Amino acid sequence: MVVEARGLGLRTARGWVFRGVDLAVNAGELHAIVGVPGSGRTSLLLALASRFPTSEGQLERRAVAALGQVAGVHEPDPELTVAEHISERLSLLGRRADRAGPTALRGGAAGEFAAVGLADAAESESESAGEGGGGRRSTGRRGFFGCGTVGGRPIGRRGWPRQGRRDAVAAVVEGAGLGTDIPLDPASRGRDLTPVQRQILGLVLATLAGPGLILADDIDAGTDDADRALLWGLLGRLTDRGIAVVVTAREVEPHSPSIVHRLGPSTTAVAVGAAAGQDAEVNR
Repeated sequence: MVVEARGLGLRTARGWVFRGVDLAVNAGELHAIVGVPGSGRTSLLLALASRFPTSEGQLERRAVAALGQVAGVHEPDPELTVAEHISERLSLLGRRADRAGPTALRGGAAGEFAAVGLADAAESESESAGEGGGGRRSTGRRGFFGCGTVGGRPIGRRGWPRQGRRDAVAAVVEGAGLGTDIPLDPASRGRDLTPVQRQILGLVLATLAGPGLILADDIDAGTDDADRALLWGLLGRLTDRGIAVVVTAREVEPHSPSIVHRLGPSTTAVAVGAAAGQDAEVNR
């Protein structure tokens, strides 16, 4: 068991947000908390991650939990690029690669992958601009991937600044178990990411901590059919690697092998699973 809630409830001055929640998540399972906006699904998700207080019940978590995208709580910095987000997350985790070359990073349940050395963003941006100075201005932040090797091929910070960042980010994404076909440009800034790209970046960043549990909110917000198919497929890839995944959504993509828990409106005492007198719905 990765996380288990028994009789979990949250009450505010306005009444119960959710109550009587019984939920058990095992390694390699995908659970979807489904409900309309205002049904308490985000609060429940954050409570399962121990990021939100509860009023009653018990919560046990037996693995490292990591948040993906949660709008307004845990989301991309609008000014940072995808590469900078990954670099800074590695730094915060104490996994800043040495500038002299590649460093092996062990991602726990997320698998083992390699990241190349980190270089100054300002220096990389300055060099990629060329002598004419026509390139994009540096943000002054540190953390671009820039030197070392990816896939056995040397990538120089000076000779291949853009391709180097692209290959390094691709290596991290692939090592996280999300494959090689991810629509995520290392140079894109947080403010320019589409809803599906924000979700994907959140999943990539979450895997860097080597978690046993990943939680992401509103997974289908602002997405079309193709985006939803991609996202649910990526969630399946994470569970294939033994990671437990819990997401909230308005609806679940057909044929996604997920366990669905439906929440009622916030005007009632919301409950899911056995506490609601209903079995969790298994989506096939």
